[in-house]
Amino acid sequence: WAKGGVLLEGARESVFVTTADHSFFTEPVSCQVFNAVGSTNVSILVDVHFGPILVVEPRPVTVDVDSDVTLNCKWSGNPPLTLTWTKKGSNMVLSNNNQLHLKSVSQVDAGQYVCKAIVPRIGVGETEVTLTVNGPPIISSDPVQYAVRGERGEIKCYIASTPPPDKIVWAWKENVWEKEKGTLMERYTVEQSKPQAQGGAVLSTLTINNVMESDFHSPYNCTAWNSFGPGTMIITLKEKGMLGMSKQPNSVACIC
Repeated sequence: WAKGGVLLEGARESVFVTTADHSFFTEPVSCQVFNAVGSTNVSILVDVHFGPILVVEPRPVTVDVDSDVTLNCKWSGNPPLTLTWTKKGSNMVLSNNNQLHLKSVSQVDAGQYVCKAIVPRIGVGETEVTLTVNGPPIISSDPVQYAVRGERGEIKCYIASTPPPDKIVWAWKENVWEKEKGTLMERYTVEQSKPQAQGGAVLSTLTINNVMESDFHSPYNCTAWNSFGPGTMIITLKEKGMLGMSKQPNSVACIC
């Protein structure tokens, strides 16, 4: 007896008993019989039903913005499987083939893609592949942020950038601060961090100690650069009351 052309050690009887797995579906089992005159060989594939098995593991892909991309993924299963590609977080099917082709990608296309295989009545398997798109920084901060007069205020600038930003600049009133360069007036500090919840984005925080009336009258420009160019956002700081409510003009009620 042999399987896939490899002799099975100790299998010399007319009946071969074994536990079948998925390999018996692709590697034929053969029985060869000899006598003084010659030999005869018969082979057969076993129709083994099995759930999805990943044959080709998809690899992470990094490309520049506006490039075409092909993501690869291959499953095996019996009965024949159904394959779908989706972007993580979406139910829209992008492809039913082993390959997913994306044309002229933008930074919005970056993220994780799910390659899912379904073998009817047997099982489901899925794997993920990460697409990274190099491009200019994207700033996703709230355009309006709040602070309480007389207290410590923070203006946050979230910078998603692949490759990472080479330069970060804050500009407001007479102040200009560049990452690792320049000085600030006594009331201001700038710090950089990478919050885990932001998926690798850089958080640049401009802190104002003892917020004054004048701090609410200037736009705050947060700009970041990498090798693909700049990304920028204008942030407005508004006054917030002690109870967390935006300060409203005084109102007068008249009863006649």
